[in-house]
Amino acid sequence: MRTFGLHKNTVFNWNKKIYKVERITPEGQMLLECMETGELIIASRQHLLNEFKEGKLEANIDKVHGGELMKQLFSRTLNELSEKTLSQVKRKKHYLTSIYENGTPIFTHEYLVPLIIKAAAEINDKKPPHATTIYRWHKKFCTTQDSRSLIPRTDRRGSRVVRVGKNVINMLVETAVGLFQISPQTTIKSIYDKLLGKIQEENTKLLCDEALKPPSRSTVYRMFSKVEFFEKAILRLGKKVAEKLFRLVKNKVVTTQILERVEIDHTPLDLFLIDENTFLPLGRPTVTIIIDHFSRMILGYFISFENPSTAAVMSALRHAILPKQPVKGTFPNLKIEHDWVSYGVPDLMVLDNGLEFHSDALESVAFDLGIRMEFCPKHEPRFKGTVERFLKTFNYSFASQIPGASFARWHLRGDYDPQKHAVLTLGEFTHIFEKWALDIYAQTKHRGLGTTPWAKWHEGLQSRELRLPMSIKDLQKRIGKVDTRSARRDGILIKGIRYQSDALGGILRAYGEGVRVRVLFDPHDLGEIQVWAPDAEESITVQAINQSYARGLSEQQNEFIRTQLREQGDANVNQEQLIKARYDLSSHIEMLFKSRHLKDRKRGGKLSGINSNNPEGNFLKNSQTQTKRSKHKTPLQKGIPQNIYQPFMMPEILPTFRMKNRGDKNAN
Repeated sequence: MRTFGLHKNTVFNWNKKIYKVERITPEGQMLLECMETGELIIASRQHLLNEFKEGKLEANIDKVHGGELMKQLFSRTLNELSEKTLSQVKRKKHYLTSIYENGTPIFTHEYLVPLIIKAAAEINDKKPPHATTIYRWHKKFCTTQDSRSLIPRTDRRGSRVVRVGKNVINMLVETAVGLFQISPQTTIKSIYDKLLGKIQEENTKLLCDEALKPPSRSTVYRMFSKVEFFEKAILRLGKKVAEKLFRLVKNKVVTTQILERVEIDHTPLDLFLIDENTFLPLGRPTVTIIIDHFSRMILGYFISFENPSTAAVMSALRHAILPKQPVKGTFPNLKIEHDWVSYGVPDLMVLDNGLEFHSDALESVAFDLGIRMEFCPKHEPRFKGTVERFLKTFNYSFASQIPGASFARWHLRGDYDPQKHAVLTLGEFTHIFEKWALDIYAQTKHRGLGTTPWAKWHEGLQSRELRLPMSIKDLQKRIGKVDTRSARRDGILIKGIRYQSDALGGILRAYGEGVRVRVLFDPHDLGEIQVWAPDAEESITVQAINQSYARGLSEQQNEFIRTQLREQGDANVNQEQLIKARYDLSSHIEMLFKSRHLKDRKRGGKLSGINSNNPEGNFLKNSQTQTKRSKHKTPLQKGIPQNIYQPFMMPEILPTFRMKNRGDKNAN
């Protein structure tokens, strides 16, 4: 995806006019010239960012990075590429990245050849490109500033990967650990010599066709150079030995600017939250955090009662990239003094090996935005220690200090019952969290930085202009779940919902009925989808036929309704049945909220769509009219408001009496 930044000579469209940034003052004021009339105006950076977020401002493709060349670039999703083409793109990017990491390149044969040889060895490339080829890739990439410029139109033959049997790998790990325990000065040559002896001894016990094939000396050296490969194996042999081997082959990660490296992770919040209608505990939500490694500033977050998912990662990434303002406060007297200054497209995302991070949709978005993805070894949280350390601070220093805290270990609670002490709704917690994140955490001196995250971020702004997507619409068309469906005369069917538009007629006339098209949808709102024809560069928006059912409906809610209909044996579902099913789901959610079991109430929080973007949920408020609680009363106050939704009111207090016990003369 193309990006741009608000720096000098940037050209953009604003209010149907074309403007150019002429000058920028240290205070953030910008002198803009209208390219059509020559009119000069002054606007603040924050005002332009707000206009961008509202969709009123976008980059001018004809004036940014060689617009004519950019129009010719491949603009489809990454999933459209064949495996061979995708491998070739990654190969090109690897060579350019390796050269850029050595400083400003000098495009001479003498300078490039050693770097090309080094880069080729890292990926076992038998046919490295010529220096002239590298220059052509560099020129095209610098002209467009778009990763899609590296996508070729022809396939190439991929490099071969050396394969070593599982038994041989296990023997190599065992040999290395044993020799390192004897002497930390053990060399790889000693390990290789002993490995050959073990393989020879083992082959005497096996049949000829089962004999183990010993690896070459260079193969063993390459295996040791691949840090993640080796550490995954030694982890099973003990932490102490693993740490020794880790110190031999790994150095501390160092970043030199903001957004160079961001780390993402999930964590269950050590705090019980309550429903704003019933005041009953809903459980512990899941928090997804994105943090900048250089400044330790929080870049984005997402909070919901759902399990970790690709949708949660997408929501957090969207929150991180876009300019943002503090949430509207639910506590009038608790004002957030500082703004969100952290935003922008990062260079590298560091992730763990959760299934939600290995999705095609996330990989496609990362490629379009020019973001590299790096996965940590399994069970190795220290490879993204920045976000892990922040989550510990977040839970220990913040969440654990709020009534309703569950603590990290259950035995630490003693007689304390967190469910009885829970007082905050998700909306109230989001307000308090942003107050802590911006006014306390960001303004507190960080021991590792020697300064505050706020000051470190502003220091990074002096040497880097933040990147943004070309427009908010482009970002919305890229962030979501990706799938392939057949287009027919009656529309496109996804998750039991049919989508139809006049624009689909052009696709059917061009490719025939049943053509496979690429679709993208928002898992939190199934009201519309984005559709790409087989050879189309841009997508079209297709609305759901039954908007009264699909608008505002999440993927999880839709799946629950479909499951209920299947169990009831309703094979042919009409609109009235869907409306009734949606009403039944609303009643089911209310029942879950009133349940005495915590797991049922938490499931109700999931189905209602409650999250940090929509603290009130997206289902109950659309299905039924509910009376909100008084603005002047919160769960923090004693008593329960009298104007809450009728089905959730406490039962009437009934008269009681005591049974007279034997020998009790005072009982009535």
